[in-house]
Amino acid sequence: MTTEETQSMQNILRQNHDIFAWAHSDMKGIHPSIASHKLNVFSTARPVRQKIRRFHPNRQKVIRNEIDKLLEAGFIREVSYPDWLANVVVVPKKEGKWRVCVDYTNLNNACPKDIFPCHE
Repeated sequence: MTTEETQSMQNILRQNHDIFAWAHSDMKGIHPSIASHKLNVFSTARPVRQKIRRFHPNRQKVIRNEIDKLLEAGFIREVSYPDWLANVVVVPKKEGKWRVCVDYTNLNNACPKDIFPCHE
């Protein structure tokens, strides 16, 4: 982007700052008819429960903060599923912060791969 294009984009964002979601909590109330999904798991797949991971107290705090943000925004809710338990993974970002992810390796292996042909 040129400097002029960057300034133009920044002006547009400033003028319309009220219509953008700048935080998770700004996106409350997304109806399930707009965004929802169901997993297509092989009927022969056996559920996998990953062993619980222990985290350093500093990382536990990072995880708790991220979970609280997502709960508050309504993106996630607490459920009790004894099957397909997946651990949280905390990954360092370049700027020194932490990214909280979930290790869905076992669940991904139990789902068929979607094939999207590449058009030439």
